[in-house]
Amino acid sequence: MNKTIITLLLALVAMVGYSQELKLNEPTINDYIPLLNAKGYKAYSFDVSAIKGRNLTVNFREFVNGKEVEDYPQLLMPYTFESKGDKLIFGFLPSEKDSLAEFCFSLENTISFNSSLKLKPIYWESEDKYIYSYISKPFELTTPLEKEYFIPLVCYCSFWYDAEYKVTRCCGEDIIKPDLSSDILKYVPHYYILGITIH
Repeated sequence: MNKTIITLLLALVAMVGYSQELKLNEPTINDYIPLLNAKGYKAYSFDVSAIKGRNLTVNFREFVNGKEVEDYPQLLMPYTFESKGDKLIFGFLPSEKDSLAEFCFSLENTISFNSSLKLKPIYWESEDKYIYSYISKPFELTTPLEKEYFIPLVCYCSFWYDAEYKVTRCCGEDIIKPDLSSDILKYVPHYYILGITIH
């Protein structure tokens, strides 16, 4: 009797084991995102339906050693335009030059353009060479949608050299606070803030 029960239990275990198998799925568009990110493509999509029909300006701010560069010229969009869509995208794409970061701005049914940001090299002391190394991080979306108020959306920040570990790095918060109080910004020698101002 006991042998029969044990045999049945073993058979059930074997059946369960055989029912678990790997399957090849048809890839979806989301499966390509890690591949695109690895090649330097990164997109940030924002729901801007709350400001549809309002006027806005794209803003770029540059910071060096924690201080805003006051004489940095507007890259693009010195004029105001009306938002006619529900989605805004800031995206980054591979650049042919190490000293430039290529990005695109797209506001649904309104405007789309590409431009570049000038980058600054950092000295990798232990390797005795200069490198360009940056990463993008989104901002925490807590800024009120008030008139003439700058809303930061994406931070594009440089790595820094860590003398203790003899490496370059840019680790810290994954989401940046809009008041720039995030710890990571204390170490980043150069960064841009990309955002919008509502009018």
